[in-house]
Amino acid sequence: MENIVKESIDLITPDLASFLIKLSSDELTQTRDVVPEWQTAASCLLVALGRKREFGAQVMDALLSKFPSGTVPHFFVVQTLGILAAENAFGVVPRLKDVISRMLPVLASVKHDNLRWAFCSSMGKFCDAILDYLANMDKATDKSITAEMYYGEIYSAFDVMFNVWLLTKEAKLRLAIVEAVGSMTHLMSTERLAEVTPKLIPTLSMLYRKHNEHYFITNSLCMCLDAIQKKNASILDPQLDVLLSNLHPLACVPIDFGNPVTIKNHNELLRCFNVMAKSYSDRVVGFMLNKLEVRDERSRIGTLDVLKHLINSTDDKMEDKKALVVSGLKILLSETNNQVKKILAQVVIAMAHHEYLGLEGGHLMIEFIVRQCALPVSADERQQAAGLDSEMVTNGQLKQMCDNVLQLLTNTVEHMESVLWPYLLECLAPPPYTEALTAVCRSAAHLASKKRDTEDEDYELDYDILVNVPKPHAMISRLLVMAGHPFGSGGRGVHVLNLLMALGPNLQENVVELWDAIIPKLTQFLEDNMASGKEWNQKRWEDMVLKLLSKTLEEVDDEEWICGLGYEMGGQISLYSGHPNEKNFLFKCIGVVLRKCTSRQFIQDHLNLLFATVDHSNQTEREGCAMALGFCAASHLDSAVEKLQQVAKDDMVRKSVGFLGLMKDKSEADVERVKSTVMLCYGQVTFFAPVGLITSRIEVNILRSINPHFANVKDTSVKQNLIRTVDLIGKSLHPNHLQTTDFVFQKRGDLLVHMQVNILNTFCGWHHT
Repeated sequence: MENIVKESIDLITPDLASFLIKLSSDELTQTRDVVPEWQTAASCLLVALGRKREFGAQVMDALLSKFPSGTVPHFFVVQTLGILAAENAFGVVPRLKDVISRMLPVLASVKHDNLRWAFCSSMGKFCDAILDYLANMDKATDKSITAEMYYGEIYSAFDVMFNVWLLTKEAKLRLAIVEAVGSMTHLMSTERLAEVTPKLIPTLSMLYRKHNEHYFITNSLCMCLDAIQKKNASILDPQLDVLLSNLHPLACVPIDFGNPVTIKNHNELLRCFNVMAKSYSDRVVGFMLNKLEVRDERSRIGTLDVLKHLINSTDDKMEDKKALVVSGLKILLSETNNQVKKILAQVVIAMAHHEYLGLEGGHLMIEFIVRQCALPVSADERQQAAGLDSEMVTNGQLKQMCDNVLQLLTNTVEHMESVLWPYLLECLAPPPYTEALTAVCRSAAHLASKKRDTEDEDYELDYDILVNVPKPHAMISRLLVMAGHPFGSGGRGVHVLNLLMALGPNLQENVVELWDAIIPKLTQFLEDNMASGKEWNQKRWEDMVLKLLSKTLEEVDDEEWICGLGYEMGGQISLYSGHPNEKNFLFKCIGVVLRKCTSRQFIQDHLNLLFATVDHSNQTEREGCAMALGFCAASHLDSAVEKLQQVAKDDMVRKSVGFLGLMKDKSEADVERVKSTVMLCYGQVTFFAPVGLITSRIEVNILRSINPHFANVKDTSVKQNLIRTVDLIGKSLHPNHLQTTDFVFQKRGDLLVHMQVNILNTFCGWHHT
């Protein structure tokens, strides 16, 4: 019947409505017993009819006829009045004075918990209806109604419910009283509220220990705090410290996202702190910042969650606390727990939106985000994460989140431009941030490109003032090396190249046109390759980037500038300790600079540097060093060969030191590793040497140096690199390479014999094993 009435309410005639109202109200009280099955149906039908303005008065008349003054009403009469008030505030509130005046005299006579529950539930709904009526007075029919009209009656009801009924052992009734009390405090005079608060707040706080379900308590407490704050916030002053201490542990309880009630309770707890901060922001913020000093992960997570809420919801009250908050959060910047770091990153987002990060210390918050973008992620972390506790946060999850945070701050928070630019450029060089360069370059490229296009005044970098921003040579070197392996750090290549192009006018005016023409082609090549899924050709890509570097040097055509770039590249070798691929490519870049440079001192210094920094036990680094020697030999063959001869003399022998020569400064393995590097270098030097010179040097200088090392080769690495060297010599002396058939290679037979012996020894070794 209820559903039919709801669907066809406009079709019901007054006569039919009168009949249904009488029928339902009679059914409601036909027996004094509570029979929910049909009495609930009758109650719902009355409420459905009472929603319509034309029938509301009739429903109220019918219900009040069942509630004569001085008699305890039926359970369902009380409950229906409350539900009707919630559904039709504008129809019920003008008559609530009469309803409450009938209720008050009989409250002391109500003994049964279920009827007390009905009175509490309805009284809470009456208060909510009055507050709703007053908040929407423009829609009200009776403009004379005020909150003050109800102060006396509401306090009288509060006195009975809170001071007498709350002593019950029935948990359901206690929660109903608590829920009603929250609404009732908004309809008390300031004097009465000040009178009850010293008992009200501690009592509500104490109930948390008696109930596992906290939502109704928290909701009521929040409403009480809101009423106090609106009427006279100083009433709360004596209770504040204890209240903060009671609520803080509750805010630190992990949220069960599978239980909606716990989510609602947590939100209400946050609202409590919000209400308190409106009048006591100093004390609330100070309390929270002190809690951050406690080295307990759960406490820190809860505290940060509260601070995030305060930043987002009480911006006007937090204005003069911004510097304090930024300073107070510094204690967490060295935090190691990923769950704490995750919520701190969320706090940073909130601070960014509310202009905290432009203050002193704001850059430290950005640096924190960048550090998380650089977190190491193991290859099998995804599989491991599947079995972790849902509360756990892996490095990969935190890294991805902070990548997104940095992009969000860059693209959507307009006033963050002045914070991020040019600060992000300071994050390009430090080795700990290498794995973060994808995120850093993406954001920095966006800002630089935007400022360059709009010709912003702050686009141009004054390196004398911006002392922490890497100089042009440093940025070019760093970005080119990072571009050499474009899929490292989650695919940095496109963003690195975009940043290089966007920074062009700040790095070297003479290359702007060149980079604007070539770099888009390189980025398009990367994007096309990623989209097609074709097998990646690393050598082809490196050749393209090295060609960009070579053309850049040609375009600048300034010896001092070129040497400056080379010295910077040499200085950055240490950045790639533990990153052999990047170090390999940096060596190749140094080789390109050596090929272009004419300074003998520069060439000598950097040939020495290459051998001083290469890890002879790492084949990848060895390959890069050999290519660098080869590139150098293209212009400075004699210098390259001399360096190799010097290394062979100084580092490929086991020198005796100490008493009677009993100690050696190098092991046999060390010597063999250096030999592998030198042999491979000879091969690359031969291959890249000018064809007009190599024919005169190959037998006299090169073969004479490497021939002795073909004998008694035991180390596998040396064998492999000797074979590579012979292969490179063969290619370099091929008529197609020399572009002539006149050269006769006299030592060709010797090399073939060496290869045959090597193959035979290898075969015999296999046979014996």
